[in-house]
Amino acid sequence: NISLRSASQENVVIVDQTDVANVKVIGEMDRFSAMTLLHDDAIYLHEGTQYQVEKLDYEEKKAFVREVDVDYYTDANLATSLKVLEVDQERETAWYESGFGDVTVNAMATVFKKIKFGTHENIGSGPIHLPEEELHTTATWISFNERTTATTKEETVEEGLTGLANVLRHVAPLFVMCDANDLHVVPQVKAVHSGKPTVYLYDRYPGGVGLSEQVYRKMNVILEEAEQLIRRCPCRSGCPSCTGISDGGGNMKQTALNLLQRAREWEGCRSATS
Repeated sequence: NISLRSASQENVVIVDQTDVANVKVIGEMDRFSAMTLLHDDAIYLHEGTQYQVEKLDYEEKKAFVREVDVDYYTDANLATSLKVLEVDQERETAWYESGFGDVTVNAMATVFKKIKFGTHENIGSGPIHLPEEELHTTATWISFNERTTATTKEETVEEGLTGLANVLRHVAPLFVMCDANDLHVVPQVKAVHSGKPTVYLYDRYPGGVGLSEQVYRKMNVILEEAEQLIRRCPCRSGCPSCTGISDGGGNMKQTALNLLQRAREWEGCRSATS
């Protein structure tokens, strides 16, 4: 009775109707992931074959797809809000605070883009009409105190948090042995539970599967590796390979580095912990 494909008990069945005489089920996906990967007009990849989602019946938990051959993929935007329900573990240093506990995530898929292979051009977009989903899971977070951000404008802090989140999205999964889509990252300039600039990393599965707890235990070495990744990147002010590009034209790379340097300036932080 235990699914090896998903930790969720409510999965969306993917139905291939390319051949009307041989309609068949080719897979399943949890509802939370289906919002961004199986919405109407999404390009779904299965065993190296492209399928276009013709209709997502969210209530009946069925996605009807048809095989296609296109030169683009789709990327959906997920608007999320996160609230801490209970703090199980926490620690504080002179520059930052980190914690682990139960959270609730409210998410809604808003729009999607069509991204061309090779050039990564945006060749189209469209709205997504799906209801909001609520997910109870576990998360770890790192919050920066006033000593770290006192002399920095709020817009700059937001830019640095966004850049740091983009790096952690790629670095953290390497230390907990998971796919990048299993662990989501959400930055908040003023966290609901503390009012401080915070970056959350949460398990994208109901109840959590232990990923964010491992991140909490290895936070020091993950932050150190994140800093090294940014420093090794040859770009000047941020690029998709590290912090991303600032919408306001600022130096997102340097701002994220400043946050990381201050977060690691405490005794024993340079020691790798597990």
